Amino acid sequence: MLDSGVIDRIRHIFLHPRPHVSISQATALLGWTWRQMNEAIESGDVELMTTPIGKWFWRHELMSKALETWPLHVIEEALGNDADSVLPQAIRTKELRVRLPRHHVEMLEYRAEQQQTTVSGVLTRELDGIASAHSEELATAIPGFAEALAWPERDPAMAPC
Repeated sequence: MLDSGVIDRIRHIFLHPRPHVSISQATALLGWTWRQMNEAIESGDVELMTTPIGKWFWRHELMSKALETWPLHVIEEALGNDADSVLPQAIRTKELRVRLPRHHVEMLEYRAEQQQTTVSGVLTRELDGIASAHSEELATAIPGFAEALAWPERDPAMAPC
């Protein structure tokens, strides 16, 4: 069971109707410290939008960072019935049963513990690397693959208002 605070933060990130939030709000929603946010901004790890009244954190940036923070199945669980309306079908999770050598299982469990995530989270990150390395081939072979790989940065719903 997810902590209600995490559920609320995830729901706000993915269900927020505006294309941006304040830097302060993004910091709180991601559970970051001010130092972490400043380092991400200075390193270019996040891209801000500048307007005459200040700097803003793009919603698609916020969603991308949320996807790095929580495994997708955790985000789906937090979104509940709203997941269908927010997450593209191609990135929705699906259960997969596999049989692996025990040392692989132990390795995945160790990496999950080290990264403070789940085995699913570790596998997803590794498979994202494979997807990126073979994106051209996979985009032509699998319908919706390119859109799933580009989401949320290229989601038409994220266009500025």
